[in-house]
Amino acid sequence: MPRHNRSVTARRSPKPRKRAPVAGLPGSSKSKAELFDRLQRAFEAIPQASETPQRMRERYIDAIDSVTDYLESIGADALWVERFDELSGALEDLIEGKLPAILRPEVPNA
Repeated sequence: MPRHNRSVTARRSPKPRKRAPVAGLPGSSKSKAELFDRLQRAFEAIPQASETPQRMRERYIDAIDSVTDYLESIGADALWVERFDELSGALEDLIEGKLPAILRPEVPNA
């Protein structure tokens, strides 16, 4: 059963997340600056002394959500937005101990 509705406006992550307001017009310098700021916070923030795999996954979720929001704000193809949202949801599931199909390795037939 798909987690996400095909409608971009109806997409939801399993956990509520903070949506940063999109600054300026779609694709504008301000909206790009907001994206870069959110990516910097996700990837370049000084890691805590006890950086865990779970915290690293949370950083990736934050970064993916930033890209998803940016793509949605500039009117990108709804399928692209949906795919990024699915990936974010899969990582959230992984944090909760679930292994979503998209992250399961394929076992080749012997």
